Amino acid sequence: MEPQWIGCPESNFRKGRPFGLRPEAIVVHIMDGSFAAGESVFRNPETQKSAHYGISRDGEVHQYVNESDTAFHAGIVVNPSWPLLKPRINPNFYTIGIEHEGRPDDIWPEPQLSASASLIKDIGERWKIPLDVSHVIRHHEIRASKTCPGNWVQIGELLKRALAARPATLAAVAAHGDISSTAPAPLRIVQPELEMLPSPQNVLLTATVQPPSVNPSSSELTRNSKPFTVRTLKNVNLRRAKPATSAHVVRVIPAHSDVAVSHFEKGERVDGNPYWYVDLQDNYLWAGATDKPDPTTMAA
Repeated sequence: MEPQWIGCPESNFRKGRPFGLRPEAIVVHIMDGSFAAGESVFRNPETQKSAHYGISRDGEVHQYVNESDTAFHAGIVVNPSWPLLKPRINPNFYTIGIEHEGRPDDIWPEPQLSASASLIKDIGERWKIPLDVSHVIRHHEIRASKTCPGNWVQIGELLKRALAARPATLAAVAAHGDISSTAPAPLRIVQPELEMLPSPQNVLLTATVQPPSVNPSSSELTRNSKPFTVRTLKNVNLRRAKPATSAHVVRVIPAHSDVAVSHFEKGERVDGNPYWYVDLQDNYLWAGATDKPDPTTMAA
């Protein structure tokens, strides 16, 4: 069943997702009431609450917020147990929220289960989100003070149904937890360039980042005759394709790790530092997160 677009007031969601963040996980919720009552909360401009989708007990799917926009469904963090939670970054910025009609202990009817699994499958395919228990989670895993989505529904059952609904090749790949043959798996991205300010559920991010230089000239590219090593001072992102914070993250390098690099380039200026190291696989590491933040001062 195709979702029916309902929408919600501008005060109840944020247009877009800041600083290039994208959906990396799906949060399962319970409305703790009727479909009409839950939906009325999202349509009331005073509540500042929303979800991307709602699913009724008879399997009707309504959409309130575009997936590329930020819904206010999981922004309060209390004793979290979700292992992929990003420190100091609002979970709303990188999750998609699905609400379900009912109370926490209600048994979900077959149409609701089926519709939920189908929607999870579709979202996972659109955003290359792995269908596993680390990427399809209970709201309780972010906000332990709530029982949402309740005690009856099993995430494993939703995932089993969602995987079964996928094409055979995708289902087999997802079952083995490896989607490298189709697209890079979303990672837990550490954002060393971003700083979270204390604020309510629709908290904003601030950063001292200037636009990257475009097509660096030959004078902006320095290559050493042989590889050398730098040491990370904190957890830092290793990025693909270009020296910029908008580039895809290959992996997170832990603090105090030695990294072999071949040369450095000038790219996006972060906290005033435009230098990026290039590792032996041509991935980019911001120099400001290493023990050699200014490669131009190193001895030849």
